[in-house]
Amino acid sequence: MKDGYRVIDADRHIIEPASVWNSYLEAPYRGRVQGEGNVRRVDGVPFSTTDPLVDGWVRNAQFFGAKEAYNRVFADGVGNSFDAPSNLRAMDREGIDIAVHFPTYGLYAIWTDELDARFAAAICRAYNNWMADFCGTDARRLKGVALTPLQDTPMAMEELRRAKRLGMVGVMFRPNPLHGRRVDHDDYLPLYKLASELDIPVLFHEGIATMLPQIGKDRTSPYGHHVACHPMEQMMACLQVVGDGLLERFPDLKVGFFESGCGWVPFWLDRMDEHWEHEGVFGAPRMTRTAPSELFKRQCIISCEAGDSMVDTVVDKVGEDFIVLASDYPHPDAVAKFPDRVIGDLTRNSTLADSSKRKILWDNPARFFGIEQ
Repeated sequence: MKDGYRVIDADRHIIEPASVWNSYLEAPYRGRVQGEGNVRRVDGVPFSTTDPLVDGWVRNAQFFGAKEAYNRVFADGVGNSFDAPSNLRAMDREGIDIAVHFPTYGLYAIWTDELDARFAAAICRAYNNWMADFCGTDARRLKGVALTPLQDTPMAMEELRRAKRLGMVGVMFRPNPLHGRRVDHDDYLPLYKLASELDIPVLFHEGIATMLPQIGKDRTSPYGHHVACHPMEQMMACLQVVGDGLLERFPDLKVGFFESGCGWVPFWLDRMDEHWEHEGVFGAPRMTRTAPSELFKRQCIISCEAGDSMVDTVVDKVGEDFIVLASDYPHPDAVAKFPDRVIGDLTRNSTLADSSKRKILWDNPARFFGIEQ
């Protein structure tokens, strides 16, 4: 609890230890994940164009900011390989009651066109089993997000069913094209249908340094790449899911967009609605019977950070019922705010109504993820 508010952190990250690949990956595949320290490769190919965190190691100072500051601020996590007990202690310091956990390596590990489907499925099983054990340290407070191998839809469906049995509260997709397939590709439709039937939200989460096609990779500086890729890839996924009719096709499907800020939502929904209202004027027919903005508000959530300057505007222009809070712990975004401002920047926002704070911090994520009140 923070400043009298119950808090669900809707986008927290775990740091996968080497044991995920040394112990949890099935024996026939174990030797295919190589590396020491913070370098990991699959079949000799790096997971990403930079090296993620693992076992107390930190990516180069260029990317994460000052390594010294990172190690100082997150000393407990670094010293304990970001295990579940140190994570719970960090949550206590931040004032977080419950947290939904996304991967770090998993943002990259299976997201490459070079990976065969069976190996991708094995990586997902290893990750999901480890995540279930991690969350089992305190199942009331720690909630997990699953990975599933989109390289093969039947395999992905099998793993999604298993993830539900493991207690996962969502499944992560990347917004980028995999094997040239958009996120609303026909191959994925059975998977979306199953997710809606199982009541497992599909959670889009971007990450820089991917091996997949990515907006900003080819036309910007490293600074501009990160500025562009997170919101713009999510905007494209939102357009495909909302504007092109996936949500209308599956009215019980829940979809979330994470780590892209929330400020783009009013503009993007307004633009989609404008094209929808003026069918044919822009050279294309409507893709949905219902206005895109209504579909978004009915079935989607978007994350914000506590100090996001656009939260008030989004609440005013679109509403307060689909925004959730993301700490991004222990990624570099959280360093400057940890521990007090991670949540405190929102609880102490004097221009945001108390009802909006309660919805963003608890009611919205509890409803979306099916977390008991």
